[in-house]
Amino acid sequence: MHFPRPLPYLISLLVVWLCYSQAQGQSVLIRQEQHRLPFIKDSISQVNSLNRIGMLYHLKNPDSCFYYGMKAKTIAIRLHYRKGVTDADNVIATALFLRGLSRESLQLFSTVLHDYQQESDTANIAQALMNMATVYASITDTTQAKILSRRAIQTGRNLKQDSIMSLVYANYCMLNGALSDDSVRYYLDKSQKIALRYKDQRMLIAILQIRAGMLLNKNLKKEALPLIIRSLSEARNAGMEYLQANSLELYAAYYSDKPDSVRSYYDRIYQLAQEKGYIFLRVPVLKVVLTYTEMAGNKDKIIAVHRLLEAALTAENENQKKFIGDYIKYNAIQDDNILLETNNKNNKTEIFLLITGCLVSIMLIIFIYRLYKLSRHLNKQISEQNSNMQKTLIDLEQSQADNTRMMQIAAHDLRNPIGGITSIAALMLDDDDRSTEDRMMLELIKTSGQNSLELVSDLLQVHTKVEELKKEHVDLSLMLHYCVGLMHYKAEAKGQQLKLHTTPVTLSVNREKLWRVISNLIANAIKFSPSGADIYVDVQELNGRVLITVEDHGIGIPIEMKDKIFDMFTEAKRAGTAGEQPFGLGLAISKQIVEAHGGRIWFESKSGNGTTFFVELPIL
Repeated sequence: MHFPRPLPYLISLLVVWLCYSQAQGQSVLIRQEQHRLPFIKDSISQVNSLNRIGMLYHLKNPDSCFYYGMKAKTIAIRLHYRKGVTDADNVIATALFLRGLSRESLQLFSTVLHDYQQESDTANIAQALMNMATVYASITDTTQAKILSRRAIQTGRNLKQDSIMSLVYANYCMLNGALSDDSVRYYLDKSQKIALRYKDQRMLIAILQIRAGMLLNKNLKKEALPLIIRSLSEARNAGMEYLQANSLELYAAYYSDKPDSVRSYYDRIYQLAQEKGYIFLRVPVLKVVLTYTEMAGNKDKIIAVHRLLEAALTAENENQKKFIGDYIKYNAIQDDNILLETNNKNNKTEIFLLITGCLVSIMLIIFIYRLYKLSRHLNKQISEQNSNMQKTLIDLEQSQADNTRMMQIAAHDLRNPIGGITSIAALMLDDDDRSTEDRMMLELIKTSGQNSLELVSDLLQVHTKVEELKKEHVDLSLMLHYCVGLMHYKAEAKGQQLKLHTTPVTLSVNREKLWRVISNLIANAIKFSPSGADIYVDVQELNGRVLITVEDHGIGIPIEMKDKIFDMFTEAKRAGTAGEQPFGLGLAISKQIVEAHGGRIWFESKSGNGTTFFVELPIL
């Protein structure tokens, strides 16, 4: 029987151990800190308190963790409190990781690591390295996880106050499954020795649980049981709810051959999560409860657990949408602050802030899409858990539509600020007194703004339907000549030749959308062809339909991408021959446009031998 893996409690407790060593439960510490917060008069101390609350919330409610981190960062930026900003980024990165955004979390943890290195904060450098190792382990990049965990150990050896090393050594054992039994005992003994020296009861209980879990993995249940009993007793006496949950899970592992006992312990974990507000535990725990309830075959209990799981998933979906809103709101505040500061600085500072605004806008658009995809995945989980509840399915589909509208509204609202940034950069370029350095930076701003506008346009055209098309008679031959003429400069920059062969033919199409398809195919051919290559554009009329082909002799399409090339963001996974970075939307939108016209689009390609795209459209 396969038993669920214990919860990774060590993943996100790194900063908690740095901030708190007293034997108190997480809920108690949160209440104490929240009660103290209104009485703090010093702004620096207020930022530190907000960061502590945010990290304390990370296992109970990642959204609250994110909220307090954002609030702390906003105040710290206003105060120019550099360490407060770095600590807040650490809290925010933890929340992003717990929300499943591993890539964004790693990017922010990298910034945190760099800032702690600038401050020579050795203890926090060690915990940042271990946090990054944990994220890499969660995405199964064990090589990077081992490298970073070893760096954390090497860094911590220079600490005079080495309390953090108890956690670093324990995590090293958890992240390196290939360690020998002797090595595991060695590092856990070192971890325990440090924890005893600093009277770190939280870490001592965790070490008991690690030892018990490793014994269970070797099926040494008799040896593991005393450790499990002791860890649960000590965690309960200290009021450490999350460690209580881990001990209960170890009990379930101990009774893995008794489904009723397993379900009973997970029921207790769920009750604990409900009573103490650990909303992040509800979905994974209920999934295990459902598995063992289905094994028992009690239909009434199965239905009851289904309903609890559905409610938990629905609440999680709502939290996901609120998470998106909070992130957008925060970035809007940041942009306002940037614009206000711009008026009081010199030209170089203005240029730097404009670049920052452009990059933030681009990252925000991509971030919204990632959260949108995560939301879709969450909706799918809900529908799979209870396919018979039609009303719930309808509500979830409506929620999906709301997310799409929100994304398009956000993209639409970004057009004006990005367009304004691009226009300002263009106007500043007209000033002949600009230095060469300034002009290079302004050109970068202008190019970034134009790319951002192109991405926003893609976002607004994600869905193309037949009823939305406004058709007109278009001379395809003239359109292709004009398009090839405009694209000629791009090809010329890479020493390429565009060769067009066409025949007079008139189609009833939407001129703007068809133009987008053709220009995108030619641009891709240029992008993925080497310097000096020839690109062929051909038009033929066959049996009442017209066939447009765009042929290149470039790098071709890899086999693993062929079935996904028309999916969103698939193109973004590879760069052009000159390092051009695509957005990953062009072919997906082109496919929708062609199919909305009653046509079809396909390709033929061999990796390294070029690609030919075909577009077939009805003439009438």
